[in-house]
Amino acid sequence: MIDRKISILIPDGEAPVLMIVLNCLSEARGIKIHVMSNDKDIPMKHSKNVDKFSYYPKTDSETDLIDNINKEVEKYNIDLILPIFEDSIGIILKHKNLINSIDKLALLPSYANFNIANNKGNLTKLLEKNNLPYPKSKIIEKNIPFDIKEIRYPVLVKPVEGIGGGLGIYVYKDEKEFTEFLNSDKFNCTYLAQDYVEGYDIDCSVLCKNGEIKAYTIQKANMHGVSKFEPQYGIEFLKEDVLYGIIKQLMKTLNWSGVAHIDMRYDKNTNEFKIIEVNPRFWGSVEASLLAGVNFPYLYCAASLNYNFDIPKYNFIKYLNMKGLIKSIKNNKSNLFKFNFILKNTPLKYSIKDPMPTLYRFNRFILRKIKS
Repeated sequence: MIDRKISILIPDGEAPVLMIVLNCLSEARGIKIHVMSNDKDIPMKHSKNVDKFSYYPKTDSETDLIDNINKEVEKYNIDLILPIFEDSIGIILKHKNLINSIDKLALLPSYANFNIANNKGNLTKLLEKNNLPYPKSKIIEKNIPFDIKEIRYPVLVKPVEGIGGGLGIYVYKDEKEFTEFLNSDKFNCTYLAQDYVEGYDIDCSVLCKNGEIKAYTIQKANMHGVSKFEPQYGIEFLKEDVLYGIIKQLMKTLNWSGVAHIDMRYDKNTNEFKIIEVNPRFWGSVEASLLAGVNFPYLYCAASLNYNFDIPKYNFIKYLNMKGLIKSIKNNKSNLFKFNFILKNTPLKYSIKDPMPTLYRFNRFILRKIKS
């Protein structure tokens, strides 16, 4: 599709999704990847998929990130600036006017719409205004009174912004438990109190341009992590036209450009899919989508460089990440010998093809154990 050699700059190499984005991009030829990070010891700087690694210490000034991006773009003749996580995306959008080569910036939403998607309170207002399905929700803030009788149980509470990975999410079955939370140290930021949806998790990953979906996958959890709110160990891909229709309306309403991952939940009591939150950046199951047939990072580059393509079809496969693979083998030793599944439906082959980051990570783990 991309018919020339390109150089891309990932300006947030400290992001936890760097490895999976690099693994996806390694499937394409002719892409030179430059990684910039405020962490000089990231394991992925040892990856054979990284052509150049640059370290810039983190500062208190947001515009320093923009200055460093400008330096890298000029020094290495970068074709595309590709931020991959919400912290840097937010800063870049906020100070977009300071980027010297604005035409080299990957597809991104407006700063206003990014802040709507990234803030659960703002998103709730948008969903309500546009009659999109979501669980009844209420913003609760420290020292700001509200009518506790408006809360329905069980209630799920989670921070309005930040954290991620399922951290800071709690479910309370009655008013007594919820009141204890309000009086505890856990209540240390602005929270969203949301009706708990009885049903199952289902997600949609998208790449969009000006509100139009250019690529997507729909996946459902089939193996949960440590808790049901933390990243899933296993997923399966499926078709769900009703859910896709909801996502099309949401992305059009946001006039979204770039990638996003929408967490949803099927409500078994009302028989409908409800929008839980939007992650306005790359997500943990990007490799799974790749193995199902949709290479989001590569298509993101192509769309940003104005290449046209049809919405790719994806295969309805089952996928396990490395923790899921280990768990499945522990549960059933015979799974160790399902070589075809392991190579085609898990990310193990990427660790084999590019072993240095894993070895470096393991070495750091051993050294920490020795020191402790």
